[in-house]
Amino acid sequence: MQHSVTWYFQALDRQTGFLAIQDYLHKIGYGNQQANGSIDYYWADSTLKISPIEQIEMLRKFYDNQFDFAPENIEAVKKAICLSSTATGSLYGKTGTRAVNGQNVSGWFIGFLETNGRTYFFSTNIQNDAFATGPIAAELTFSILSDLGLWD
Repeated sequence: MQHSVTWYFQALDRQTGFLAIQDYLHKIGYGNQQANGSIDYYWADSTLKISPIEQIEMLRKFYDNQFDFAPENIEAVKKAICLSSTATGSLYGKTGTRAVNGQNVSGWFIGFLETNGRTYFFSTNIQNDAFATGPIAAELTFSILSDLGLWD
């Protein structure tokens, strides 16, 4: 997860099958739920769209397991996206970058922060003609969380 190994997720998608993926998108209400195109790139090059607010809503439902997934699977995903844990809390997140014609045009960083008995959800999306990447969205998010006094 940490290195966004696209080929691995593509292999999982091929193994799962396009119809099952579409069923899950509907089950969890992911964005506009319209997955078309190649199974290898439906999430990046098709009509599948999601807003930052919808990302947060989806993540909150995942966190509370409103999808009725096996609890051990929820914990496995949380463990996989845990970026840092300290005495004051834990930070979870995942980046994503969308490229068009070899140019990075959209960067995502979504996740949540558990600290002081509270959970804060976040979704950052940056778009540009070039240089918009998930890592840059993450840097921006870390800066905001720090400015808010939530994370150092």
